[in-house]
Amino acid sequence: MEVRQIKYYGRLISDKTLVTNEIIDKISTGVIKKDGVWNCLQCHTKQSHHFYKYNSPFLNKEIVYCRHCINLGRMDNINLIFFVKSKNVISQGIYHLDFQLSEQQAFASSIIVQAIKAYECKILYAVTGAGKTEMVFEGIQYARSHGYNIAIVSPRVDVVIEISIRIKKAFSFEQIDVLYQGQMQRFDGHFVIATVHQLYRFKRHFDLIIVDEVDAFPLTMDLSLQAAVKHASKVRHAHIFMTATPPRHLLKTMNESDIITLPARFHRHPLPVPRFKYFKLKQHKQQYTLLNILNRQIEAGRYTLVFFDNIDLMKAVYLNYKKEINALTYVHSEDALRFEKINDLRKGTYSVVFTTTILERGFTMSNLDVIVCNSQLFNMSALIQMAGRVGRMKSDPTGLVLFLHEGITLNMLKARKHILKMNRLAIEKRWIDG
Repeated sequence: MEVRQIKYYGRLISDKTLVTNEIIDKISTGVIKKDGVWNCLQCHTKQSHHFYKYNSPFLNKEIVYCRHCINLGRMDNINLIFFVKSKNVISQGIYHLDFQLSEQQAFASSIIVQAIKAYECKILYAVTGAGKTEMVFEGIQYARSHGYNIAIVSPRVDVVIEISIRIKKAFSFEQIDVLYQGQMQRFDGHFVIATVHQLYRFKRHFDLIIVDEVDAFPLTMDLSLQAAVKHASKVRHAHIFMTATPPRHLLKTMNESDIITLPARFHRHPLPVPRFKYFKLKQHKQQYTLLNILNRQIEAGRYTLVFFDNIDLMKAVYLNYKKEINALTYVHSEDALRFEKINDLRKGTYSVVFTTTILERGFTMSNLDVIVCNSQLFNMSALIQMAGRVGRMKSDPTGLVLFLHEGITLNMLKARKHILKMNRLAIEKRWIDG
């Protein structure tokens, strides 16, 4: 069987033997000194604390390398890197959807297509469960049928996996590269779904970049990651940013006409509104109130995500309840088995999952409720995202959102006010049934 030769269009590579007939645009060392300041050509950092220097007795030279992006391949002032020229290839971009878009989704889809045609930037300020992914399908079809290189990216690997499953199912005839740590390129990089970090590998390649959960950590905190979106884009490009909780700094950079507010869920039911309940969580003691709530959830045939702000606290509380609740587990960002546990939750192996904010985004399933412990410790965006896990499915559009707290905070009130505001706006636009 003949092995397919991958083309590395628009890529920064360190091994020239990977190239077949692609054109190399530029050759340089990975780290250069410009205006007296060290620059990394992979992640574009100029911050001095990102660089490490040492003297090599073998080369009799000072070696400087970038520590900031070393997980994606070492960049230094000695070894050469190669910038492969971008190339555009047309495909049909055919997709299949099992349902018709809602009125709101069709409205957003039309605006997105026009933005892509005009190489504009837009924000989809859409509530959780609005069906954002499906809103971009028509835009993707237009882009690929005109040969645009596309990247759909998110800061969270969990979100990337969830999105990739849905998009690969819809665009079954497209050659789609799914890139995150441990996943390698299989095709030619014309249609990519990836973590934002993977954009460090591409330079001036994408005509369209769609950023899902643009406000998620670490994208909001890392200036070089934000710059990666720019450096991976062609000079003339379209950017579509999607989130239910857009950061203020991003909103300030956009004209009001470029912000598409979408207050309704695709199934035309309102967002579940959080309930507040005073509860002082004890780390090393089983508490009847919480046990009773969880048992009632199990008896009702509901699945429950219980959010914690701290991994150690979550593990300690888990030990208090694991003997009483057999179908209980926990997940967090450092849990090597988290993907298996999430799959087991979907299969019904677990009824209750203790979790950190790792599941506040990109997770959808039916018959799901949410309890937030110590909700007074979370910011407004996190509370909105956690509440947004509930009622996302057409088959189960309602559910319980319970904020357990030791005192109601302004962030809790703001989160509930935001949800109520979006419900009112959706009713005014007649995009939900009230």
